[in-house]
Amino acid sequence: MDIINKVESLCPECLRKIEGVKYVEDGKVFIKKECDDHGSFTALISNDVDHYRKMEECFDVDRKRVKAPLTDVDKGCPFDCGICPSHKQDTCLAVVEVTDRCDLDCTYCFANSSMDKSLDPDMETIRKMFETVKKCQNDPTCIQISGGEPTLRDDLPEIIKMGREMGIDHIELNTNGRRIAKDQEYFDKIASAGIDSIYLGFDGVSDDVYMQRTGKKLFDVKSEVINRCEKADIGVVLVPLVAKNYNLHETGKIIKFASNKVPTVRGVHFQPVFYSGRSPSMLEGKITIVELLEAIEDQTNGQLKVENFTPSLMPTAHCGTTCLTLVNNGEFIPLTNTSLGAAKSAFDVASKTKNSIMGRWKGSEKEKEDDDSSCCGEIIAKGSCCEKQIDVTSLDTSCSNSEGGWADFIEMSKDNYLTISMMAFQDVWSYERERVENCCIHVVTENGKFIPFCNYNLTNCKGEYLYRNTG
Repeated sequence: MDIINKVESLCPECLRKIEGVKYVEDGKVFIKKECDDHGSFTALISNDVDHYRKMEECFDVDRKRVKAPLTDVDKGCPFDCGICPSHKQDTCLAVVEVTDRCDLDCTYCFANSSMDKSLDPDMETIRKMFETVKKCQNDPTCIQISGGEPTLRDDLPEIIKMGREMGIDHIELNTNGRRIAKDQEYFDKIASAGIDSIYLGFDGVSDDVYMQRTGKKLFDVKSEVINRCEKADIGVVLVPLVAKNYNLHETGKIIKFASNKVPTVRGVHFQPVFYSGRSPSMLEGKITIVELLEAIEDQTNGQLKVENFTPSLMPTAHCGTTCLTLVNNGEFIPLTNTSLGAAKSAFDVASKTKNSIMGRWKGSEKEKEDDDSSCCGEIIAKGSCCEKQIDVTSLDTSCSNSEGGWADFIEMSKDNYLTISMMAFQDVWSYERERVENCCIHVVTENGKFIPFCNYNLTNCKGEYLYRNTG
């Protein structure tokens, strides 16, 4: 056993704080921990130690703390949320749950949603939740309206409008899309209220997949949501839950579908299944990040390789990974690669990426060397990328506005990019305090707290929550 480091974790039975070790065995990474009352537990973290270490080599982020911690340190993480002064990372996304109701009864649901309308927070409570975001999150403020299924609220347009009037900079809607697809008037109100993007549950391109989880045929529903967003110029991110015994075989098809829908579809954000909420047999299909990446490489015929996915610029090196790719006539041209090394900011990632691309495209030596001051890296960092429709080997790589220059190339093809990412949410088996202390996705509670997402949705092996639905 090759020990990587010690970890502070939780007992899957009683949620008591316990210690453990992270170690390597047969080329895989595991966590092993022991509770005095409930014995020893082992969890697979990564099935490829080389990839695990490569992610750490490529991760280097300057962190910023929240503006105003809301609780004191008493019992220690994870029992003082939040956010307490020990938390090391500012909020990148604040999740505001406006209902616990849902119009689907999925076999897996980390929120374990119901249909009890009495649990919906009123408008004044939601206003206070928005005020909590403004108080704690450094600018720009970014929220996701979630649930349950938020579109079950008739007053959702008013909620979005209120957020805008209070100065929330970015508002996205997490939805299964059913009401949006069938109610044009309702969708128009949401669009007019100022929604920025739709975070659309999208588990596959065949109804067989949706039938397995929801008992309903939903692919046409998802497609109609995208069509309506295209007409309204609202961006969409497809969000597939992924499990081995569910839809792993469709990951490549999902990416292909998304590529045919750019620029309306701006990204695919895979979420490997984790143990939380209503989650019976599907957990047998738990999958690691590497296994998902290998499936993507195989199902895209090597156009998107494992090494094209670099650590996301958020919590830790092992929370998520991202690939920025161009789409050209049905093919992918990835812009990111772990060989580019660590980057401290999105601009740095873009600069390194551009430098690599220009090398491939035989750009001028001066531009390759003097890259950090360029304007073009920032363009890529903001999501504006290029389509390989012209002879890139003949490009003038200066940042001039001359015809045929790099900036002109970026501008003429900026709508042909796709971001493919994934987030490995923690459960009670894989739990590490270090990851939670650096989490930047925070759920805003009705009583005015910010709780890291993995803590908020954490359950013991009996399905009992640490924070959600606990008052």
